[in-house]
This record gives sequence, structure tokens and C-alpha cells, in this order.
Amino acid sequence: MTAVPSRATRIWVALSGVAGVAMLIAHFQIPAHVPGDDSPPATVIQYVLHHHDAILATAWLQGFGPFPYVLFALGVVYLAGAMTRLAGWVTLLASAVILTLSLIDAAFTISAAEAVTHGHAVTALVSFDLVDGPGNDAVGRMFLIAPPLLLPLGAVVLGSRLLPRALGYTAVAFGVASIILGLAALFSSTAFSLAIILIIAESAWVLAAAGILVISRKPASAAAAASRPLPQGTGSRTSASPPQ
Repeated sequence: MTAVPSRATRIWVALSGVAGVAMLIAHFQIPAHVPGDDSPPATVIQYVLHHHDAILATAWLQGFGPFPYVLFALGVVYLAGAMTRLAGWVTLLASAVILTLSLIDAAFTISAAEAVTHGHAVTALVSFDLVDGPGNDAVGRMFLIAPPLLLPLGAVVLGSRLLPRALGYTAVAFGVASIILGLAALFSSTAFSLAIILIIAESAWVLAAAGILVISRKPASAAAAASRPLPQGTGSRTSASPPQ
């Protein structure tokens, strides 16, 4: 018989989501008043020099912060009993892509900060351009092009009774919107700027799902119940049949 995940597991999954959202928000706030990539090179260099430590801090937030975020997503997959379903595997794949891109983003952020202190202004400017917008930020645009995490996660929710179906449909809608916005952002700085609205909406979704995981006392998923073996010896001829 498949064991139903404990309430403590649900709480830890929920806390991972909250921590991921908190670190994401902090990453966008630290440091404040970042100049755009269309600013004069001297302005960018001076900003990096004056905010060196804060830039390194936000690099850490960008590199490590997505870990609890995707841990929440994978926790939902686990609680929903979808570890062996296609939607669960796609969620795992999307999580791996997000972690990889986040580390690349953090690497260029560290490069921008450290290159300035070592007198490599050109390296610093190139690194800054790769992670800052609105005109460049190639890594930021890659996040929108990458497989959207909430799309398969929404399918997981819809295939279980872990969370309300409304959250499943909303997650799928966010995933589709991310794909459309990712394409549009390649050709429009305005579309890229709208990504922050999607990020806020997705963060609200994670917080809502985390809250429901904590307060809900329903069974973890229909999939978990379905995976339990059928009782034997019920009198049916098919009960003694070998598995097909």
C-alpha cells in the first residue's frame, strides 16, 4: 500500500515555495536603482563599483534562490503521486533548465562585479549587458524561452486532488502565457518588460498553493489512492489473472 505523505512533508514543501518566492523578490530588489543597459558605460562601471557587495549578494540569491522554488514544484509532484507520470517528468526537466539558467545568470552577475574591481571594464560591461535590460538581458530572455515550469505542474494538479482544479487551470494558463511572452520578448522590449507582471502572478500562485497545502487536510492525491493494489480473492476470475 502506498503511504500517504505526512502533514510535515506538506508543510516543508509549502515552506520551500514561500522561501523561493521571498528570495526571488529579494533578488529583484537588491541592489536598487540598477541602471539600464542603455546607460553610458561610465555610469554602469561606477554603479558596479559602489554596489559591489550588494551585486554579489543578489548573485547568490539568483544562484541559490531557485532551488527552494523548484523544490516546491517537485514536492507538489511528489505529493500528487505523479513522480512516474509524464507531467511529473516534464516538471523535473523544466526544473533542471531553470536551475541551470539561474546559475548562468549568477555567473555573469559575479563576473560583472569582479571584473570591475580587477580593472577589466570591457568584461564587466559585457557581463552586465547579458543580465540587464531592457535592450539586452539575453539570459533573462532565455528564462522566458525555456520550458515553463507551471505548465506541466498545472497538469499535475489537474491529475490529482492535491490542490483545487482552479489552481491547475491557472497554472496551465500561466505556462501558455509564458511561451507567448517569450516569443514576443525576442522582438519587443515592451513585451520583455511585461514579464515582471507574469512573475508576480506566478509568485502569487505559488504562495496560494503553499497556503492550501498547509491548511488542507484532504488526501494527498487521487493518484496515490489509485496506486494501491486491489484486494485479492474477491471471487472474480480476473483477480487471479497474471498482470498483462
